[in-house]
Amino acid sequence: MPQILSVSRRTDIPAFYGAWFVNRIKAGHVFVRQPYSGKMLRVSLEPQDLSAIVFWSKNYSPLLPWLETIEQSSKNLFFHFTVSGNRDLELNVPDFREATRDYRYLAKRYGPERIVWRYDPICITDKLSFAMHEERFVQCAELLKGSAERCFISFVQPYKRALSNLRTHTDHTLIDPPLAVKQEYAERLAARAEQYGILLFACCNDHLLSEKIGKASCIDGARLSGLFNVQVDTRPASTRKECACTRSVDIGAYDTCAHGCVYCYANSDKDRAGKAQKEHDPSWNSLTRNVDEHEVATGKSQQRLF
Repeated sequence: MPQILSVSRRTDIPAFYGAWFVNRIKAGHVFVRQPYSGKMLRVSLEPQDLSAIVFWSKNYSPLLPWLETIEQSSKNLFFHFTVSGNRDLELNVPDFREATRDYRYLAKRYGPERIVWRYDPICITDKLSFAMHEERFVQCAELLKGSAERCFISFVQPYKRALSNLRTHTDHTLIDPPLAVKQEYAERLAARAEQYGILLFACCNDHLLSEKIGKASCIDGARLSGLFNVQVDTRPASTRKECACTRSVDIGAYDTCAHGCVYCYANSDKDRAGKAQKEHDPSWNSLTRNVDEHEVATGKSQQRLF
C-alpha cells in the first residue's frame, strides 16, 4: 500500500533542506536511519509508492520555488505550518508577518483545508506570560482569517533537555501551570479562534478537550484519504501518549534543525544542529551523510522499508 511521507517531525526540511528533498524526489528514493534501531532504511519516493506528503515547517519560503517539481512526484500535499510570533524562544524563525504571508499563499494554491496552523508548543515563562501568547495568537489569527480553518495547540512538556536549553541559551524560567489553568487558557484561545472562523484542536493534550476543543490528529489517514481520494493506511501509529496519528514514514533526522527553538525535543544541542545544517550536502542520499547503497542492500543489519 502507498505510504504517507512525513517531511518531517524530526527537523524542518522545508526551511533548511528543500534542495536535498527535491534531489531525492528526482532520484526516487531516500535513505533514513531509524533513531531507535539504528537501521538504515531505503524509502521509495516513486509516485506510485506515495499516497500523500505531509510537510512540517516554521518557514516555507525556501520551499515555495520547488513546489512544481515536488508536484511531479505527488500532488497530494498537506502542510503543518507553525506560526506563533514567539521569537523570544524560537531564535531563528521568520517574523510572523512573513510567515502568515507564505501561509496565505499556500492556502490560495492548495486550499485552506490542506493546511493546519500550529500555535504550539505554548511555552509560558517568567518573561513570556499567557497574556502575551494570547495577544500574539490574535495577531496571527487576524492575518490568517479566511486562510486558516484549523489550529492545533499544545503546552510545552518540561523535558530536562528543554529546561537545560532555557537555562543555557536564554534568561527565561519555564512556568508549568496546573491543568485547570491550562484548560482555562485553552478555552480562551478557542473563543479567540472562533471569532476568526478557526476551529481549535489539542495535540497530545487530552486534558484540554472540550465542546470547543477537538482532539488533533496530525497525520490523519482518514482525512487525507478523503481529501485526496486515495487509499491510505489508517492503522494507528502513536508516537507518544495521547497521540492520534496514523502510520507514516518520516525521512528526517534529529539534531539537524537550525531554528534554535530552545524548547525543542528534536535537538540535543542547538549548536550541533546548526553545524549539521551548515555542513549538509544536498547531493547526499540521506539527510546526514551519503550512504553506500550496496552496503545497505547487502548488510545483515539493514532492511528495505518498501
